[in-house]
Amino acid sequence: MFPAALYLDADGDLLPLVAPGGLRLPTALVLATSGRGVGWGVQPGDEVTVGGGQVVLPSATVRVVREWRPRRMPVAPGASAGHLPVGSPSPWAGSSSAVSPWAWRDDAAELAGQVVAGGVLVPLVRRLVGAGPGLTPAGDDVLCGVLLGLRLLGQARSLPRLWDGVRPRLATTTALSAALLAEAVEGYAVPQVIDLGEALARRDPVGVTAAAREVLAIGHTSGADLLAGLAGCLDALQDKAFVA
Repeated sequence: MFPAALYLDADGDLLPLVAPGGLRLPTALVLATSGRGVGWGVQPGDEVTVGGGQVVLPSATVRVVREWRPRRMPVAPGASAGHLPVGSPSPWAGSSSAVSPWAWRDDAAELAGQVVAGGVLVPLVRRLVGAGPGLTPAGDDVLCGVLLGLRLLGQARSLPRLWDGVRPRLATTTALSAALLAEAVEGYAVPQVIDLGEALARRDPVGVTAAAREVLAIGHTSGADLLAGLAGCLDALQDKAFVA
């Protein structure tokens, strides 16, 4: 539970309630007012009722008034995307992140290459799923970047093979992270990441730089780690053509 988000376990599925200023997850119910204004009034272990177009919390009821449709990662024309700027200086120079945005890039490139080539995935997947602290461990964010990058580059046929390696290990990570991985394999992510994919698909360097900054701002290191996963996937499948 956070001021801008409340994550509910709905019979094994994760249901996020997100205030307007929170990160709009693909499966979220987005509130018309802030979480502080509503007052979540719920503690871990409390029971809530979900159904009939509403979520009944101990001290508030959230009613669904309209639906929203999340965007999916596009497929780049010709399965060739634009370039992610890397090297120095980079568009995220001066980030407060204590972790290099590219710390996981080589692992992501190796994994993407093995997926497409039909290679061995288990050791690489084991290295990533659940690796790191937090609600969305870094290794999972990297995996999301790879999953989304495969779709962007027209490799959707390879996704089931990678997902078959990831799915049995979801119990080793957090419920939120597992839900985001399940969304990523279907091409869904938060709007900032889809904006980046769309800029890459239309080969718009100015748009890519602006969107990359927005992704980097997600969480403490989540955006940087997802960027590393996406960059590694582009490395592997575009022959490093975009590396500065």
